[in-house]
Amino acid sequence: MQEPLSMWRVELIHPLVVHIPVALLLAGTLFWIAALMLHKRYPFLRPSGRLLIFIGTLGAWAAVYTGLLADGQVARTLCDPTIAKEHERFAYTVGYLFSAFVVVDWLVAREYLAFLSRKYLRAGLAILLLAGCGFLGYVGHLGGKLVYQQSAAVYQPTEGCVEFN
Repeated sequence: MQEPLSMWRVELIHPLVVHIPVALLLAGTLFWIAALMLHKRYPFLRPSGRLLIFIGTLGAWAAVYTGLLADGQVARTLCDPTIAKEHERFAYTVGYLFSAFVVVDWLVAREYLAFLSRKYLRAGLAILLLAGCGFLGYVGHLGGKLVYQQSAAVYQPTEGCVEFN
């Protein structure tokens, strides 16, 4: 009798790693943008958003790395590998956008960019965050297409599922 594949395969590390940064980046973006309007009443929003986005950005780069590992395992089994490449390309875009936000927001917080208008800097940072979230959603859509349309890293049981008896 054939044994089912282990749940601890290299290609399954990526979905374990990717979901926490997605939640952190989305929540951090909401907190940071809410702080633009509510910073006097809720002063904790901006620092909380910054922290969530920073940790989420580190996690996003970890997700990119584990995605590269998964790609090495599943690329040969995909019907349309161009979707995996597009998923990877946009994942890098997400990492770069949120990394740019972290760097520029840190420079603003340390007042290294005090010669620029804070109002315009914050508007630009908000646009950067919203663009990052838009690309994040598209990357997730492409990841869903890989799993649900092409069965990327999905175990296919034998007919009759005899390995589970």
